Amino acid sequence: MMGMKEESFEDRYRRLEDLMIGRCLRSYLAVDGASGMEVAVDVVECDRSASPHLIGRLKEVLALAEELSDPCIVPLFAWHEEGSRVYMVREKASGTPLGEILADTGQLPGEQVVEIVEAAVGALAEAYGRGLFYLGLNPSQFLLDGRGGVRLIRVGYGWLLEEMEPLLAARVSPYRAPETDGAGEGTRTSDVYSLAVMVREMFPERLISDRLRSLLEKSTSPHPRQRPSSPRLLLEGLRESVNLRHGGMAGLPDEPAADPSEGEEGDSRVGHGSDFDYGEKAVPIHMHLGRRQRSGILRTLLKVFMGGLIVWLLYAAVMGFLAGRGKGPEEAPVVAEEEKVKLPDLQGLPAQEAEETLRNLGLNCIRREAPSRLWSAGFVAAQEPQEGTILGRGDTVCLVISSGREETQETAPAGEAETSTPNRFGTVREETAPSGAYDASPASDHGVSRESSPSRAAPLPPRAVAVLSCRGGSSPLYVCMDAGRSRDPDGYITRYVWDCGDGTVLEGARVQHVFDPPVTPMRYRVLLTVFDREGLSDSCLTTVEVY
Repeated sequence: MMGMKEESFEDRYRRLEDLMIGRCLRSYLAVDGASGMEVAVDVVECDRSASPHLIGRLKEVLALAEELSDPCIVPLFAWHEEGSRVYMVREKASGTPLGEILADTGQLPGEQVVEIVEAAVGALAEAYGRGLFYLGLNPSQFLLDGRGGVRLIRVGYGWLLEEMEPLLAARVSPYRAPETDGAGEGTRTSDVYSLAVMVREMFPERLISDRLRSLLEKSTSPHPRQRPSSPRLLLEGLRESVNLRHGGMAGLPDEPAADPSEGEEGDSRVGHGSDFDYGEKAVPIHMHLGRRQRSGILRTLLKVFMGGLIVWLLYAAVMGFLAGRGKGPEEAPVVAEEEKVKLPDLQGLPAQEAEETLRNLGLNCIRREAPSRLWSAGFVAAQEPQEGTILGRGDTVCLVISSGREETQETAPAGEAETSTPNRFGTVREETAPSGAYDASPASDHGVSRESSPSRAAPLPPRAVAVLSCRGGSSPLYVCMDAGRSRDPDGYITRYVWDCGDGTVLEGARVQHVFDPPVTPMRYRVLLTVFDREGLSDSCLTTVEVY
């Protein structure tokens, strides 16, 4: 909370322009007298609020909302209580509210809806990680700039302002879940309900796939237990619908369906009116419907055939022109669709079997050995590229073959480069030990000679390196954390401390922890701190996401 001892809030933040004036809420643009920066200010008149019981909850939420940090979230700089007023200072964000855009257009392109839902899922994940489990999502919280960027304002505390201000409550009530009636605080499934209502309003009906339709029905159920617990399911369904639309499934024009009522109109419609659009001649009424349907199908097939023929001729002409001129050195080879293969998961297979699998797929293979705590010697510990990558025949795949337990190769000769494990195991950073570096094991303090250093009088801090077995996965997530690659250039490390980000603190060079959050998705910031015998320390921060 900001301290305003020498000057009042109104003196420091000079008002420029009013954005909204309600019964108990007022929003305006102001200039910060201390920094000269333009900001947006929300002011709540506590004595005018229709829901005074929400004031205490507002202060609790504001303390958590100050910690939110995400590119899609407009940050809350500070908040201040002065008399019967609560001031909230946030960044001045440019853009048009999503509610105004929907009022003008009704619906949005499928790709833009995906971007909006992606921003909502990112904001929810960040809020869940800070202890905010209800945002009260609605279109007025989304701002869209001219370049298509999406950001959310008043994240975490916006629903409280909307419940206290009648002018806002009337606009957002259609997006509220049933269990939040009466200014009640919802849960994570309440935001899933609100997001699903927004998707129904924004996303074109013709693009909705069967899976997305089923998800929307479950997400808008009046019973919270029947809704999906994670908003990522809606995002995946949206992406699937958009991909189906652009995958060539919806390029054919829709032919008008035969109307059974035409048989009752007699021959009056045959040979004129809308039938001329199909180029048909007057025919007896008992033959009219069947011939029109067949004619429409044949015309569609003919259009598809002619279009494909034209594309093939153009392709042949271009390829002949390129073949005649010769291919320049900068031109990339064209890989035919049938020459592409999908890389399978080879981790855990014997090295010989993995190489045989790659040969059968027409791929080349290179091997290198590395120690592994998870796989026995001779088994594949990692692969590059990862599983599911689309490759062309003749491409090369790198296999990392386990050479045994990592403890057997911990001590390396002086001057040998120390490299990180593959990305699959979540290495934080890479480091190369200088010539004459000391071993990190405690044995270096018992009789092992050390090279003299001209900077002996000035102790050097240790170097923290964290290696995680994985950086993300479904709950509950089991993670092995290894600090064995941490080094102290002029001594040895005496203490390893792991802050798992969920209140758990572990000590040791190698520890294990199970991340089992109450809600998903959740992001944990794992902090490794190492100390040497001189009391110097170094820290390394890693993020683990559980969904």
